[in-house]
Amino acid sequence: MTSQNGHASPGPGGQPGRTAPHAPHAPTAPRKIIPLQPGIARPTGERRALMRDAVIQVVHHLVLESVPPGDRSAMFGQAADLLDLAGWGLEELFEASREGPARDELLRKLGLLDT
Repeated sequence: MTSQNGHASPGPGGQPGRTAPHAPHAPTAPRKIIPLQPGIARPTGERRALMRDAVIQVVHHLVLESVPPGDRSAMFGQAADLLDLAGWGLEELFEASREGPARDELLRKLGLLDT
């Protein structure tokens, strides 16, 4: 750092005439780069099953019968957001409200179907 009179002065906590030691560069291991993408993260493992059940509950709520707030899954809001990404209309969601190929297709599209 430079003092008010133009002479070199130590930085905060430094001592005059000493410079910071340079740390030797240690070899670094290759790092995995995870690209950031907008959207909702797909859960894995046990949370995938919970999200799958929540998505089915949201579909039921939208096309068959309202699910009271007290009866909703803890992941209900996240499931609704994820379901928005599918871009499906009410007819498609109605088909997905029952077990079968339409539901499997929806869950596959949302990354929630075990393969």
